[in-house]
Amino acid sequence: MKIYLPQNIFSRILKSELSEDSDAVYQYLPSALISKRLMSEDEAIGLIPSMDLITHKDFFVSAEIGISFNALLSNSYLHFKENQTTIDKLFLKGDISSNEALLSKILLKEMYDIDITPRLVTPDFMLQDENMLIAGDENYEKELFLNGLSFAEEIIELINAPYVNFLFASKNENSLKSFVIKHRDDFISGHSGSFENLLSGYPEQSVEFISVNMQHVIFDLEDQDLEGIKALLQLPYYHGITNDLFEIKFV
Repeated sequence: MKIYLPQNIFSRILKSELSEDSDAVYQYLPSALISKRLMSEDEAIGLIPSMDLITHKDFFVSAEIGISFNALLSNSYLHFKENQTTIDKLFLKGDISSNEALLSKILLKEMYDIDITPRLVTPDFMLQDENMLIAGDENYEKELFLNGLSFAEEIIELINAPYVNFLFASKNENSLKSFVIKHRDDFISGHSGSFENLLSGYPEQSVEFISVNMQHVIFDLEDQDLEGIKALLQLPYYHGITNDLFEIKFV
């Protein structure tokens, strides 16, 4: 069974906590490519950005395992210019997915009552006095989180629920059910509390920040996380970005 994961530290920690499964073949991909891969492989499973469900309504979705943030720690951070009265543009950099593209637009509308189209930039784009949303490990590899605003924390405040950033999904209901049954108990005891081997090479402040705050990252989803998913997926509709609401096909 092929299982696709996004290329970030939180998915690597999740993978490290999964019990052994000789039938599973894991592969890391950019977040934005995982749903596309699932569309072409009938039995594959992927940890997809939650907002991908807007364009992949037929995916079956695990109601038990994902990546949910409920406090400061985040996979993405906002960086705003100083001494500005409004925002005229926002650049997106890093492992950008539908979550950052859609939710940043909604968040800026809610925060500043402005309509803006975020712009994707290349990895070598320099962060110098620009409004920017950076997604992925660069935030911790370069300690950029120290001067950023937690995107997860802003979304939590917006929806008044945990921010479920990633969900396990598949075109194949049986494949997803089989995976969940094998691993639903892997997270009962919480995180191991030691991630030094996965954070090798990261700056000391990043290692400490992630280790201290990992208690606020949830892999075994609860009712409040599912309510957060539903609230997230309603936002584009209420902001006129999408034309309909839909039921998530939870398994």
